[in-house]
This record gives sequence, structure tokens and C-alpha cells, in this order.
Amino acid sequence: MFGISLFGWDRKIRKLRKRYDRIREHTLKKHGPLRSRVLQRLDAINSNLTTMEEQQLSRIDRARLSKDVEISLEEVRELLKFKQDEEEEKPRQA
Repeated sequence: MFGISLFGWDRKIRKLRKRYDRIREHTLKKHGPLRSRVLQRLDAINSNLTTMEEQQLSRIDRARLSKDVEISLEEVRELLKFKQDEEEEKPRQA
């Protein structure tokens, strides 16, 4: 039982942290109002990640927080992707 939680839970946190770091690095390359809006959302996600890393949580709380972080990261990623596609289309329309 201890080995399963060791490999499963810690690995999931590491994967979420890695995804968070990559999205944050991508966001820092952006400029304008999009950057500040996305960074605010990422700061909120970071607080949940830190909570999962540092505190002992029940299974229900861990599952809820991890799912919330996954969904939020996916929303931010889609927002960045949507805005990038939108910027690529502007020169074509001109």
C-alpha cells in the first residue's frame, strides 16, 4: 500500500508541476494583457500545487485538488493556443 501511494501520488504531482512550469515559461514569452491574465490564473494554480506537495491530505481532497489543477491547466493551455491561432490569422486577413 505504501509503495503504491509513493509511486502514484508523487508522480502525479511531479507531472502536474512539470506541466505548470512549461505553461508558465510559455506565458512569460507573451506580452500584453493576455500575459497578466494568464499569470494570475497560474498563480492560483500554483497555490493548489503547493498545497498538494506540502500538506497531508485525505484521498478525497487530493483527488479534488488534482482534478481542479488538471482542468485549470488545460483551460490556460487552450486559452494560450486560441490566442496564438488568433494572432496568426490577423496578418492573413490584412
